[in-house]
Amino acid sequence: MEFVTRKRNYFGMTQYSPKKRKLEPGMRGFFCTCNFHEKDCVREAYNVLTEFADNLYGPEKAETELSDEKASTNDTLPDNCPDKECKDDEEEDISTALKKEVAELKANSAKPPSKRRFQVLDTGVKSVVFIQTSLPEPLEVVSTIVKELNETKKQRTRFLMRLLPIQIVCKAYLDDIKMRADVLLGKYFTEEPRTFSIVINRHSNNSIKRNHIIEDLAEIITRKNPGNKADLKNPELAVVVEVIRSVCLLSVIPDYYKYKKYNLLEICGIKETGKKESDSMESQKPTDSKPEDNVEKTVDPKDESTMEVENIEAASDDK
Repeated sequence: MEFVTRKRNYFGMTQYSPKKRKLEPGMRGFFCTCNFHEKDCVREAYNVLTEFADNLYGPEKAETELSDEKASTNDTLPDNCPDKECKDDEEEDISTALKKEVAELKANSAKPPSKRRFQVLDTGVKSVVFIQTSLPEPLEVVSTIVKELNETKKQRTRFLMRLLPIQIVCKAYLDDIKMRADVLLGKYFTEEPRTFSIVINRHSNNSIKRNHIIEDLAEIITRKNPGNKADLKNPELAVVVEVIRSVCLLSVIPDYYKYKKYNLLEICGIKETGKKESDSMESQKPTDSKPEDNVEKTVDPKDESTMEVENIEAASDDK
């Protein structure tokens, strides 16, 4: 009887099949939609976000660079010491520094990359990507991007379609949404009257009702300042609510309709790559949401009835 010996994997399975980090409450980042090419979408999003973030905040410094800078300041040797002792000290310092660096690299690889400037997360929905960020205000980066695209009309992406800044991620429960939205909306609607609209999209979630979210958010906005009024065509601020499975993404975005709902392709005058405008809706059928989910709803707080507006974007944006 022959025995077959197998080479043991000493590195563990996590090195070859790492688990994707999931989108969770308490994060902030960027909501991206694509046309079924998620890897290409992530690559383009990384390139665009990194370029504009570097221009605004400077290039990102890794933790190893910071530790090297600190170590370089402590590498000076005393002037009065014998040659033998100095050489021994240098060798010990080099060996300890190498051991320390190896230990830090192992520790950093084991930790989740939450301190990176941009990190893609798993949403569990096709053609929907979320990129977590450590930047304090994602809106500043996206505003700079859409303004430049609107001025130059130069296409920067092919697969990345919508790019929305997300300020708050919470659980997809009405009470949690109201509590987190009350703080966020107070920053924009308290001091002076503003026109607004409420935009809601659901992705793989049918438990939470659109009308309930719209009515509650509109009530919060009018309570902050009675002068706030709904404008369904050209509002100053759009309250964007993206519900993805069990989490809810909240953001307040200026000039939402002026910049084509922050669709980077449409800002440059491109409806969809490789397809005619008339064929875009027929060829892209949603798989993770029902037909009624592909509708954006806005509401006037003084009128309890809602108005349904047909979503002109590709159906893949609202899966």
